[in-house]
Amino acid sequence: MPLPRVNYCAEGCTLQEILNQLKTGQLAKVYVVHGPEQAWHDLIYQALYARIASGGLGEWNWSVYSGHKDFSIAEFLNDAATLPWGGGEKLVVLKDAQLVPGEELERLARWLQGHEPAGSLALFFDKLDNRLRYVKLLLASGQEIFCRTLEGEELARHIAAYCHARGKSIDRRACEQFMDMVGTDLHLIHNELDKLISYAGGQQKITADMVREVTSLAPGEAAQNAVFAMGEHIAAGDQKAALAALEDLLSAGESPFRILPLIERQLRLLLAAKMRVVTFEDTAELMGEKSAYPLRKAAQHANRFSVEQLCQGFSAVLDADREMKLGSSGEAVLRDLVVRLTLLPKTR
Repeated sequence: MPLPRVNYCAEGCTLQEILNQLKTGQLAKVYVVHGPEQAWHDLIYQALYARIASGGLGEWNWSVYSGHKDFSIAEFLNDAATLPWGGGEKLVVLKDAQLVPGEELERLARWLQGHEPAGSLALFFDKLDNRLRYVKLLLASGQEIFCRTLEGEELARHIAAYCHARGKSIDRRACEQFMDMVGTDLHLIHNELDKLISYAGGQQKITADMVREVTSLAPGEAAQNAVFAMGEHIAAGDQKAALAALEDLLSAGESPFRILPLIERQLRLLLAAKMRVVTFEDTAELMGEKSAYPLRKAAQHANRFSVEQLCQGFSAVLDADREMKLGSSGEAVLRDLVVRLTLLPKTR
């Protein structure tokens, strides 16, 4: 009977609890690790290595194989059947298992149906196709660990738990701002959190000011973050700052066709913040936003606009889109649009 799926990133501290199990609990005979979040793969691999290395003959009881198109499972199976040195724990790892030919993986799966490894096995796949017979057999023989990407509220809980485990807390506003800056890459998130925790020093709480001062933007996010800053200047009616931000973006080579939809997004945030009847979090989820932070920021300026003025803003965006598609200079069209939008609250 298949063992229950273990989702490393489901709720709160689940990841840390299962890592603790890997470090100190009874090892399963077979682990089938897969999913898109490579940071989970790395943490699981490190926890298993630390577990075996802590034994007296760890270097003799830890074997790693890397999958490839010509991989033969014979040596791996022979290793799996060999008793551990010194009577301790043993672990045989197959990384990049998705690169192993399907017939070889089926040999492994069928071997596991009739044999028990002398130690434990850990099979790491980037992804699995559950329709394949060998995949069904492997999952029936081992403990599945599905490593999926964290987003939204789940990512916020993970960030809070990561800080808590290191003696710090992070308030909601700071967490949402942090998520907007770094995206969802957990390697980057953990690195940036470590920087924040170190920067906080003796202070227990990580604040939004600390996030602004220390956190680096995710690769490729710098220009997008500048667009968001321009949107906030538009919402605040700061025409000079909004135009300056636009010039910076254009000078950096940003396409006007990429900037325009994000200006339109700022108007949607303003309208949603003005008209919302549920929480910021629920409204953000309905909009498809990864966090409620941009919506909360927009709410600070939403009362400056009437619904009619925001509709005028959407009409101005449509006009700009049409002009750009008809061949007008995108740079000139955007400058005119920014001026029109920053003047909206003055047209009462």
